Amino acid sequence: MEASLIERLERAVQRLEALGVEPSLASASAGVTNVQECKAKPSESSLLTEWDRLLAEQLAPVKALSQHIPHEAQKSMESFESAFRATRRVLEISLLAKKPESPAELQSLLAPVSKAMGAVTEAAEGRRSCQNHLKVLAEAVGALGFLACGPGTGMSSPRQHVLDCWQSAEFFANKLLMEFRGKDEDQVAWVRGVKALVQHHLEQYVLRNCPTGLRFNPDGVTLAEAVSDGAAATSAPSAQAQAPAPAAPKPACQRPGAPPPPPPGPPPKPLSADELGLETVEAGGGGGGGMSAIFKELSAGEGITRKLRHVTAVMKSKHNPDRTGCVPAAPTAPTATALKKGQPSGSPSLELKGTKWVVENFNGRQDLLVENATPKQSVYVYGCTDCVVQIQGKVNAISLDNCKRCGLVFKDVIASVEAVNCSSVQLQTTGTVPTITVDKTDGAQLYLSQACATNPNFQIVSAKSSSINVIVVPAENDPSDPQEQPIPEQYLSTFKGGKLVTVAAEHSGA
Repeated sequence: MEASLIERLERAVQRLEALGVEPSLASASAGVTNVQECKAKPSESSLLTEWDRLLAEQLAPVKALSQHIPHEAQKSMESFESAFRATRRVLEISLLAKKPESPAELQSLLAPVSKAMGAVTEAAEGRRSCQNHLKVLAEAVGALGFLACGPGTGMSSPRQHVLDCWQSAEFFANKLLMEFRGKDEDQVAWVRGVKALVQHHLEQYVLRNCPTGLRFNPDGVTLAEAVSDGAAATSAPSAQAQAPAPAAPKPACQRPGAPPPPPPGPPPKPLSADELGLETVEAGGGGGGGMSAIFKELSAGEGITRKLRHVTAVMKSKHNPDRTGCVPAAPTAPTATALKKGQPSGSPSLELKGTKWVVENFNGRQDLLVENATPKQSVYVYGCTDCVVQIQGKVNAISLDNCKRCGLVFKDVIASVEAVNCSSVQLQTTGTVPTITVDKTDGAQLYLSQACATNPNFQIVSAKSSSINVIVVPAENDPSDPQEQPIPEQYLSTFKGGKLVTVAAEHSGA
């Protein structure tokens, strides 16, 4: 049966070669064996081949140019690269696994990508010496969120998500171009490289391979099995190095005529007592120092405490009148600075308290739903990260407070919708709302209906915020494209006729 299986796999390789598809797909770094790669259909192999080409031809030159940017931005660039390489692993598993049965499974699959993206985002928080470099990377890496986009998520299409993220990053990219054009062409080339990577090549990749979201294999294995197979393949070399094994058979997907893999190297030399930091026992057995002396004392049993000094009442600290050397006790409750950034400070909760719906402390939930809301009720969303909240029904007001990378979808609001102390949020209305307020927020995408755009009384109030874009979504039967306009955040003030006149500053990018 084994010979028959090998013969079938070799015939599959020959068909792949006839189609011009490389079976190996350079998967050594991802830890996937050739047998696993042969499970993917020939048409699906291009998914990974094209991603490898994007990493080699677009990401690698940007990484090489990053040696010319500030050191702090170079460290953030490493996390940026890690997020792209972790995405390859997700794409690889999607070819082998069925669609996850729950959002929690999908979240676990995307966890390595989210962790790397979070490191880039955290590096851009606060005031830094190279703020614009860090902001470009933080906004651009959000484009990898296309992995979580798709029908039923309440988010925009994967391609539109990539474009939206770059539009947020382009504001800071234009600042860098204006600062370094004609002064430091290496940094200008780095900015343009990041732009080409995300706006052009990543957008085209998503359009060709993931137009409706991450694709899975309907005939594949479960997600847990696909992940464990990859983990086993990664640990296989170390397992082989522990014990010598007989000559391995020819791999199932190895090309005819290709040389066999090299044999495993010799096992590591055992560490000596000196390398372990231990003292050797003297020849003759007894009376040695070091570890032997320690074990000798431990074997004394209860008598080991006879050498300890007795602590009298006078020696106790409570009887010492001098308190200058005492260290105050630490508070039992953790302070706000002790809590890790981006982590919820309490337990997740979605409940109706009186006339207010409270949604708080969720992380990575794309299915949060407020149902049967009434016009007398309001909605308060607090401390959520990487979540999507949908509100059904007409409500009085909506508040989004201290949230990161969250989406909010609602219909009709009587009073107002506000986002405060947030970053990278999306607000979308399919009905009407009189006022949207954005305060102390970095990165906000406001998706408005035609009803809002044609209402002369509708208004957007913004303060202490940056990177706010307004997208007017066409009606359901309207074939026109969405219209996007940025809200100015930089102004020029001049005196004209003794009066101070302020206008919005205009920027032009490369």
